[in-house]
Amino acid sequence: MTTCARCGHESAAFDRCPFCGEAAAPSERGRADDGESAGDVNLPAWEDPAVPFPLNLAETWRRSVFEPGAFFAGGPFERAAVRPVLYYLLVSVLAAALSLTWGALLPTAQPGLVEMLAEIMNVGLPDATGSAGRLADFFLTPFWAVLYLIIASLLLHGFVLLLIPGRRSLTATVRTICYASGPGVFAIIPFIGGWVAGIWGVVLTVIGLREAHRTTTGRAFAAWLLTAALPVAFLTLGILLVIVRVASGV
Repeated sequence: MTTCARCGHESAAFDRCPFCGEAAAPSERGRADDGESAGDVNLPAWEDPAVPFPLNLAETWRRSVFEPGAFFAGGPFERAAVRPVLYYLLVSVLAAALSLTWGALLPTAQPGLVEMLAEIMNVGLPDATGSAGRLADFFLTPFWAVLYLIIASLLLHGFVLLLIPGRRSLTATVRTICYASGPGVFAIIPFIGGWVAGIWGVVLTVIGLREAHRTTTGRAFAAWLLTAALPVAFLTLGILLVIVRVASGV
């Protein structure tokens, strides 16, 4: 409510009093505008200083994974992405720890990066190196997570610029990717956890892009699809070039 300084009439926020025509005080109008803008922002619990840790982490994970539409709608997409990046790193490390646990318990688990590189290079490894390789993958998780975030954000935002008019800044895309990382915790499910995390992560990313850049689901999905297809296209091109060189005897 705004009170007129001349006649004392109380009404909703106004530029001029509807009774006497007196202009509203700048401070009163400013306070009304601030209240409206603050009420419009859907601040994640992770970024709310009033919510203690680890409740803010658990609540943000729950809402982002199971209520993505309500979570991303009206979010503070132009706000600094420091806290979302920290959330992303915590989820990534937790997912890596869960994968490491299943790798130790299940002999059929997927090999680590060290083992895969050794197989590609045709280098023999001792039997004990499997656990060491998985441990190396775990301790390198923050590095790989940051590298992925940088590359994915730049590629995805490039297609956002191409496909979505009226889009927000790169910060909005980074925040979307960070808060869409929650399904990584589904690595706790043996064998199918990775598939569930990947598919649901795509769903969250598309919903987040739609809300972050005020666009349609189709445009958001197209931006993600082109981003995902680009590395596949480069990999396919590289394989074809190798095949052509081998076939020509060069």
